[in-house]
Amino acid sequence: LRAQTAGVKQAIDNSEMAISLMQTGEAALDEVSLSLVRARQLAIHAANEAVNDEMMLEADQQEFDQIVASINRISKNTQYGQKFLLDGSGAGNGVTTGKNLSFVNADVTGRSSGVYGYDIDIKQAATRSTHTGTAALTQQIIDAEEQITITESGRKVNFRTIAGTNIEQTMNQLSNAMKEAGVNVELVTPKGDAASRNAPQTLTLRHTKYGSEPFFQVSSNTAGLFSKVANVSERVKNGLDIAGEIAKEGAQGRGQVLTGKGGFGSKAEGIAIRYTGENAPPAGQRA
Repeated sequence: LRAQTAGVKQAIDNSEMAISLMQTGEAALDEVSLSLVRARQLAIHAANEAVNDEMMLEADQQEFDQIVASINRISKNTQYGQKFLLDGSGAGNGVTTGKNLSFVNADVTGRSSGVYGYDIDIKQAATRSTHTGTAALTQQIIDAEEQITITESGRKVNFRTIAGTNIEQTMNQLSNAMKEAGVNVELVTPKGDAASRNAPQTLTLRHTKYGSEPFFQVSSNTAGLFSKVANVSERVKNGLDIAGEIAKEGAQGRGQVLTGKGGFGSKAEGIAIRYTGENAPPAGQRA
């Protein structure tokens, strides 16, 4: 009887701890839900182009970034005892052996591969949206105080060259201006010695994120320096998503991440891997 009583008491304690764990997770998810509602309100507000100006859109973007950061903090810090509840650590685990490959996650729908693993066949590596001007940056253009405008994710860089500044210094100033503005765009710096870097340069801008979704806009006073037509913004969206197969099954690419599509009898549904190579492996060679 004493043994049965102790067992029942422990079962009750276990249930109470499980309830406490669920309540902790529920409270955190309530906060996430409120944050997502506010994010939706911001998106609807930002879509009202008739009344919004650039300052209002930038304010919306800043608040949206704060909401995303708040949700990330909740996911990383919500825990019961030493067990983290929302950081994804309870998802499927895996390892990769191919060059430039890393395991991202696996849904419960994916099947275990066993000790032999699944083949990863990369057919196309992800690329970034990139734009190269057709006219070189010269000292004459710099001295004329060229205006360059770059817009990305609601953030804007209004950069004007300074007369008397050399080409290398001007390129460094443009790079710093983009970093300070927080745009996800970088200036691809040419290699070479100081003398060659101060020669007229054809400039290339590149998004820092991979895939077909990220894009930016750019314009320049001088036709061809960045935009084809002077002072007319040009939209750059030519990045590619990764393409390939997991376990000889179709997979969906988004940026550098390849995820099993699933379907009837699928083994790789929800299994996601990341490929960081600049090019797909040679034909017939798996990653």
